[in-house]
Amino acid sequence: MQTTLLGLAIAFILALIAALVGPYFVDWNQFRSQFETEASRIVGAPVRVGGKLDALLLPTPTLRLRSVAIGGDSDPAKVRAGKLDVEFSLGALMRGEWRASELSLEDFALDIGLDRQGRFEWPATAGRFNLGSLAIDRMNVAGRIALHDASSGKTLRIEDLKFSGDVRALASSLRGDGSFTLLGARTPFRISSGQSSDGKGTRVRFVAEPGERPLLADLDGVLTFDHAVPNFEGGLTLARPSDAKSAMPGQPWRMTSRVKAGPSSATFEQVEAAYGPEDNALRLTGGGEIRFGESPLLRLALSARQLDADRLLTRGTASAEPLRLLPVLRTLVTSLPVMPLPAQIEASADQIALGGRPLQTIAVELRGDEQAWTVGKFEMRAPGATRVSANGTIAQPGASARFTGPINIESSDPDVLAAWLQGRSDTTYRNQKPLRLRGDATLAADR
Repeated sequence: MQTTLLGLAIAFILALIAALVGPYFVDWNQFRSQFETEASRIVGAPVRVGGKLDALLLPTPTLRLRSVAIGGDSDPAKVRAGKLDVEFSLGALMRGEWRASELSLEDFALDIGLDRQGRFEWPATAGRFNLGSLAIDRMNVAGRIALHDASSGKTLRIEDLKFSGDVRALASSLRGDGSFTLLGARTPFRISSGQSSDGKGTRVRFVAEPGERPLLADLDGVLTFDHAVPNFEGGLTLARPSDAKSAMPGQPWRMTSRVKAGPSSATFEQVEAAYGPEDNALRLTGGGEIRFGESPLLRLALSARQLDADRLLTRGTASAEPLRLLPVLRTLVTSLPVMPLPAQIEASADQIALGGRPLQTIAVELRGDEQAWTVGKFEMRAPGATRVSANGTIAQPGASARFTGPINIESSDPDVLAAWLQGRSDTTYRNQKPLRLRGDATLAADR
């Protein structure tokens, strides 16, 4: 392989010298067919150059291609670039090494396919190019990526991708940052990769930082391929960082999990969720799974034995009046994200301390999609032998979200309930008549 690379490098350098000696007499476009044939042989897939082809020696060895395509017309996976500019290291070429000082791709388009068995569909690669010999000091990419899933018939599109980074001595070693648009929101990101410790996979760290959506995602683990079937195992962190400009109800949240993912499903183990500042957060644990394909679904179940809402609402200084929970509920309603796929979420707690008294047997069931959230069940027991239940819909997830639905309150001792709601410890008058209240409730940012 080293001899082959050295021969190609010498041939390329001789051609560049010819370009230097007689730049006005060499038309590189006349060698288009030879270049396409050799490039196809090296890459192992059809290569076509539909536009201009140019080469220079000074000030640095440079190759410029326009309208480049890799992959046949019928291939489910294709690579295209409107503009490809690469500057080579002359010394590395003389040593038979592929090293680019800078590579730029504009109007880049990558189409990747997953067949019904979850295998990556990629042009058959019988090429002679050793990716392990590739090094790029600076790589700039502008374009888009599309992942086509045959089992679901859907396509995930990453638009307006901007990336700057480097590829080191090993093809699996990559580092850089940039931004992209996914589901209508601009998102900055960082990525790095390298060979795993056992040499059987690629260690990947991908961080999507808060952008137009105030969310952070951190994926860190090992990516492997078994007969072209991708599998990932590692850690996942999702978070909404604290916003110093927000009022007290604008609480941060954080969720961490161990993830095992394949083309058809992913499992979440050791899930830990925290709502609120680190010192006073409400913490739940659990697990879940995602099913991909024609009928995708996220399932997540979280629970806790005992939670302290007083510490969250008062920052650990005293007991909170229960009515102070309403702004938090409004914030929860407006902060629920738009779900890219259907979801079922269950949360429960044996006891929550609020207003110096316990709320007991709290249970919530949510179902969400890209249109709305449905509260299938909300139940709890409150002071005064009170039972509260509700269900309804949270329409238009986001800042304008609004919960509407029926609520039912049954209290055997309404005076104790009223005293607790007002933050009083005792009641001066005891009305032994029970209270039954039914009606429709509305909860939004402005009410």
